[in-house]
Amino acid sequence: MLLFDSCFSCLQGLMENYGHIKQKPHFGGYRILVNHVIIGQVLDGKFYLRGCLFAELQFEVSGLQKLVYTKKGVPLILKYFFINEMLWNDNLLLCYYIDLAYKAAVEELSQKQLLHIRIKDLPNMNMSIERALGKVGITDVGYLKMLGAKACYLKLRQKKVNLSIKLLFELAGAIEGYHIAVLPESIKIELITWFNSLT
Repeated sequence: MLLFDSCFSCLQGLMENYGHIKQKPHFGGYRILVNHVIIGQVLDGKFYLRGCLFAELQFEVSGLQKLVYTKKGVPLILKYFFINEMLWNDNLLLCYYIDLAYKAAVEELSQKQLLHIRIKDLPNMNMSIERALGKVGITDVGYLKMLGAKACYLKLRQKKVNLSIKLLFELAGAIEGYHIAVLPESIKIELITWFNSLT
């Protein structure tokens, strides 16, 4: 059985295109992070790839063994999959699994961050706008983005008639990730045309 320490340089070589690899102590072993994303766990000298979202299913179908960690006498089956010696010797398959684990971990992190972002945290938004949007049923970032700036503006306009075009720009900027001062001119022109068609 290969000990992970002898394979770490191999892992670094395989992952050099992804970014900086970091080891962080965890559960009597350590986690392997790439660009602050957890992709693996080392425990008792063995390396386990993290299997979340679509990677977990692929690893299960491939027959990779899950990590069973015993805590206070209770076995816990974790979403980490053992990378055996055969896989360490198959660079092509190992690269595929590493890529899958990394992409799944990045996607999971992205999904979690989206759930925790409030409307007020977006560019151009504040508590006042978040409350106003909440009063018309727009309570989360996902719904705001799904509706788009124009539909959100129309919903707000139903409650208060005299809304400025600045609010429309702010909504568009929040959805697209721009501060109102750097909102692209093409978006501004489209919104001005649409705004003028409302009156």
